[in-house]
Parts: sequence; structure tokens; C-alpha cells
Amino acid sequence: MLRKIGTLNFIQQFKYGALTVTLPLYLISRGIDVGEIGLILSLLPLAFLLVRTISSVFADVMGVKPFFIANTVFHTITNLILLFAKTPLQFGLGKISEGSTDACFWAVDRTAIMERVHEKKYLTLMGVVRSFGAALGLIGAGLIIAYLSFEMVFAVLIGIGIVGILISLTLVNRGANMEKPDWKGLFAIRKRHLDFWHVSVAIVLVNVSFMLMFAFLLPVMMAIDLGMSYLEIAVMLTAFYVSVGMGGMLSVRMKMDESKLLFFQLMAIPMIVMLPFAGQYFSAVLLMAGFGFGVCFGLNEGMIGYLVEAGKKGVSSRVATLIAPTNLGAFVVFAGAGFALEAFGTEAMFVFSAVLLGGFVVLGKKIMDDFDGKKKKTIIEYRPHRGPVAQTGK
Repeated sequence: MLRKIGTLNFIQQFKYGALTVTLPLYLISRGIDVGEIGLILSLLPLAFLLVRTISSVFADVMGVKPFFIANTVFHTITNLILLFAKTPLQFGLGKISEGSTDACFWAVDRTAIMERVHEKKYLTLMGVVRSFGAALGLIGAGLIIAYLSFEMVFAVLIGIGIVGILISLTLVNRGANMEKPDWKGLFAIRKRHLDFWHVSVAIVLVNVSFMLMFAFLLPVMMAIDLGMSYLEIAVMLTAFYVSVGMGGMLSVRMKMDESKLLFFQLMAIPMIVMLPFAGQYFSAVLLMAGFGFGVCFGLNEGMIGYLVEAGKKGVSSRVATLIAPTNLGAFVVFAGAGFALEAFGTEAMFVFSAVLLGGFVVLGKKIMDDFDGKKKKTIIEYRPHRGPVAQTGK
């Protein structure tokens, strides 16, 4: 089953990579202004938040299989909408459908992995699979746009979505460990320990920083300010995402030892600020920023792993509560990003992205110190954790 889950992870992020490069450029080619593009993109995290919250609660009762099926079905529907969309409203509907696609996937993906292998390192390893899936989606979409058309990208993704449906239908259903939906537990905010919310805020900081830069600032800057071709943009974004995957692999090899990885995290912050000024060194700066992001994402998955124990009840809904603030933050940032870009300029927006990542590095160090046992804290109601090295031997 792990190979099938890995294939679905690959398909999910191939779609993500392809649409990340395709949609902003397609909207620009259709004459839609930057402010409207930001608003269209903001509909995805909003839809994700609503659907993810509901899906995760029912996933604890129904198991993971129905939601992987729903993920691949929505994947196909999303690209059908985008294939025929002409107006901002129609593209907005496509982003709402894509948000539902991602919500169904993320409602159960970590649960499916942990229920299958019971080792936290596989969360980070699956993140590497997703990184390379997105990279191939990026370069594949760029080649199709350059030599065929935008519409052909959507057509190819429809075919891949159908393959995903067939794979998801063959999965073994796992993770159904509750008899009825636990809505009260989902919203029992006061019962969450402070450590839980530290991790939640850290997730907000690293993910919003990345999404803002990768899905909006980079494509728009390379197309409008740098005048790159569609294929050049796809190549740059692909190289960036490959470097993210390499950073994630380093975090695994170093057993998520935050002290050894701190340099690479800190390196990404000035690199992000330098991107609009990099000139002929743009590629090198972009790769270093991506590598630092990858290390941060590896540590981020490790943090989540401490809060997700296989075999415990309500895993999917717990992760949904943990991630919910990220989607709300992304909605707010994307909704205002286009207008902020027009008002303050590209450079200021990259600084904002760097500040968010800097906040993650600072908070992440505190979290990993706590989870390594220096304060002997109990996470939620689970037993105390003693750090990555102690856990990998089990």
C-alpha cells in the first residue's frame, strides 16, 4: 500500500507543480491584472480550509480510502473547469475545486502513511517524493506550454487524474478508528497544549512564506519584471523545487538535528531578500533559497510527526486543527498580495516572505529543543517524546 500512497503523493504534487506554473501565466496571458490574480489564487486556501476541516473529522470514522478517491475525482473536475474557463469567476471556481482536491488529499495522507509504516521518518521521505513530483510537474507543464498550449496542460492533468482514480480504488482502507465524528474534540482549543500551537504557528510561517513566493511572486516577477519565456520560468521553478527536495533529503540524513541544520535554514533568509536584485546570479540565489526551504520543510514534517502517533484516535482531525491556521493565513496573504505588490513593489514582498521564514527558524529552534527532551514536556495527551534519535530505533 505504501507504494500506492507514494504514487498518489506523486500525482498530487505533479498536479500542484503543473498548475503553479501554468495558471498565473495563463491568467497574465489573458490580460487579467495582478490584483485579480491574487484574489483568484486566494480562493484555494479558503476552500481548502472549509473542506479539510469537514473531511478530516469524517476520515477518522470512514478511513482514508474514500478521501483519496474524492481527491482524484476533484483533481479531474478541477482541470476540466480550467480547460474551459474564460472569465475570472470561472477560474475562481477552478481554484475552489482545486482547494477541495488538496483538502481531501491532506485530510488523510499523513494518517495513511503513519497507519501503514508507524515511523515518523516516512513523513519526511514522502515529502521528498512530493518535491520531485512537483518538479516534474513544473518542467512538464513548461514544455507543454512552450511547444503546445496552456490548454494541453489541463488535458494531460485530466488523464493523470483518471489514473489516480483507478489507483485510489485499489487502496486498503485504514485509519477508521472512531465510531462517530468527534466535532467537540476538533474545536476543543483550550485543551491543546502550548506546544501544539507552537507547531501550528511554525507551520503557518514556513508554508505562507513558501506559497507566497513560489505560487505568486516568482512566476509574476519572472514573467513581468524579468521578461522570461514560459519555458525559462518553468525551468527556474523546477530547479527551485528540486533544491527544496534536496534540502528535505539533507534533513532526513541528518536525522532532523536542528542544531546541524540551522545554518541552511538561516541561509535561505538573505537569499529570498536578494532575489529581486540577483541579476546574473539569480539562478544560484534561487537554488540556495530553495535548499534552505527544503531543510525547513523537513524539520516541519518532523514537528508534525511528534504530534501524530499511529494507532491513536482522531489523527486526521488533529492534523486538520494543526494546519487550519495556515490556510486562513494563506487566504489573507494571497487576497492582498496582488494589491500589495502594486502598492509597495516586488522587493518589499520578498522581504515580507523572508521575515515569515525567519520567524519559522526562531520558533522552530525552540520547538525542536522542547521536543528533544530538554524540557520533558508532554505533547497533547501523548507520552513524552525524547527526540528524533530516540524515536527512530522503535
